[in-house]
Order: sequence, then structure tokens, then C-alpha cells
Amino acid sequence: MRSISQNFRCFDEVARRGSIRKAAESLHLTAAAVHQQVLNLEEQVGTPLFDRLPRGMQLTTAGEIMVAAIRRAQRDFDHALTQVEDLRSLRRGHINLAVSHSSAEQLVPEVIEAAMKSYPGVTYGVRSGNGESILKWVANGEADVGFCLRRKPPPGVEEVRAFPQQLGLVTAPGHALLTPPGRLPRLRDCLDQPLILLTPDTELRALVDQIDLREHRATRPLVETSSVAMVRRLVAGGTGIGFLIPENVAEDVAQGRLVWTALADAGARSFSCLYQRSGQTTSVAMGMFLQFLEAALMAIGQRFDTLGPPLRQDGFAR
Repeated sequence: MRSISQNFRCFDEVARRGSIRKAAESLHLTAAAVHQQVLNLEEQVGTPLFDRLPRGMQLTTAGEIMVAAIRRAQRDFDHALTQVEDLRSLRRGHINLAVSHSSAEQLVPEVIEAAMKSYPGVTYGVRSGNGESILKWVANGEADVGFCLRRKPPPGVEEVRAFPQQLGLVTAPGHALLTPPGRLPRLRDCLDQPLILLTPDTELRALVDQIDLREHRATRPLVETSSVAMVRRLVAGGTGIGFLIPENVAEDVAQGRLVWTALADAGARSFSCLYQRSGQTTSVAMGMFLQFLEAALMAIGQRFDTLGPPLRQDGFAR
């Protein structure tokens, strides 16, 4: 066991043994060295930590407080060292993921590629579906973690992390809806345009319909598809407009093929969430992957200036 500090180590051992001599024998140090470390800690704390009695060293009230704190800190330190060592020595592992169709097209492959550069021995199983299917796979153990737009999890599944997502208008460069500049469009401003929409069984379409419900309109899209790639292709070609989140269009926007503009509607704000079985311990391999996923989402958020820090289930920043 690697100690946080030498004076903590000596103090704890004297507390356990009740004797400087016995502590010195256990630590393979001289009694004078152990005694000096205890004195140094007492000077730092500003009060005696032991009563020096004929029968040995006995903790004072302050000493009992300190020894409890030191042992908690030592346990946390040991746990952290174990996690770091596991990451450093990670050579093998397997991760089962369940993600939305749209995340499976760009975001997740990019995260896997980035992770494999540092941890090439980890393998992946990725299945994609809608939110209901994703949470079902998590619940029955077919997936270690699910990633999709927020929805109420079934019994035995819990939300463990949330990332703000903003639905936005996707157009070809120079589209008329992009003027006047500086004014964010609302969904109602876009409904007279040819619409390239995802099918009603997708999470992103549900987000669009939630906004449209307030307008009480029956919108018939020009094209309806379950493929985000098709939406991007048709919009870039000028066939119509679409509604997607930043992770769907980051590459196309960076290369100038598409323009993404946040919708001003309050209902256009949602969350992409990570779900796992309740009480499940995250494996070292999964923890590594989630670090890369979080970094990718935060990078996209910074580029689009729409996303904040990851949130807890209660909605507060971590």
C-alpha cells in the first residue's frame, strides 16, 4: 500500500499499535524517526493527537478525528491508484453499446476510433435502435450502457449522465431562411418549406412533433426517412430543409456543406443521456470509453456553442 504521506503513515501506525516502538518495528524505521513524524503532524494540526501515558500512546479526541479522516483519505487514494493502474494497463476488454441510429452514423464511430488509438485491445459490440429498444436492451443485459435522447427509463434502469442537446434547422448554405441574420428561427417559420423529416418512430422526430403540437398543424413532409444520412444528403443538395442536433451534422457543417441554426422554440431543447442497469458497476473499459464520449460531445458543444457541462439526473452541472 502506497501511503499518501510519511507522517500520515507513521501517525496511523502508532494509533494502531499504541506504541512508537512497535510502530517503528512494523514500518522498519527508527523510533526517533516515527516520533518526529508524529510531532510534525501535531505541529501542523496545532494540538496534541496522543496522550503520552505510561502504558502507551492513546489518541486524544482530536487524534480520533484525524485518524478517521486519514483512513478515509487513504482508502480514496488507494481506489484512485487502482483505477489509474487499471487504465494504464488496460489491454483487453469488451463493451456492449446501444445507441440511436443517428449516433451510430458519426459520433460513436469517431469515439471508437479515438479510443482505439490508445486502447487497441478493447473490442466493441454496437447495436442501434430507437429509445424504447435501447433501454430494453440495457434492462435485459444485452447492452452495458445505452445512449439516446432523454426518456423515462423502465424499472431497473437509471439515467447516469445527461448532455444538453439543441434541435436546430439544417439548410444548404445561402438558404433564404438564414436571413435576417442574428434572428433564430422558430419551427413555425419553417413549415411552409419542403421538409425532409425523420420517421415518427425516431427520437428526433418526436422532438420536432412535440414543438409542432403547440402549433396544431398537420405537416406533410416532402420526404420522410429513418436515415439521418439521407436527411443530410437531400438538404445539402437543396431539396428541402431538416431538423437535427449538432452531433448529426458536425462534419458537414465543418466542411461547409450544411448550415445548422438553433431553433428558438423552448421545446427544441432536450438531453442525450447515458443509461445503465441500476446498481451496475462501470467496468474499466467502459469508463475509458465514456471519457472519450464525453470529450467528443463537449468538443461538439463548444463548436456549436450550444452545450454545457454534463448534468446529473437532477439537472445540475456535475
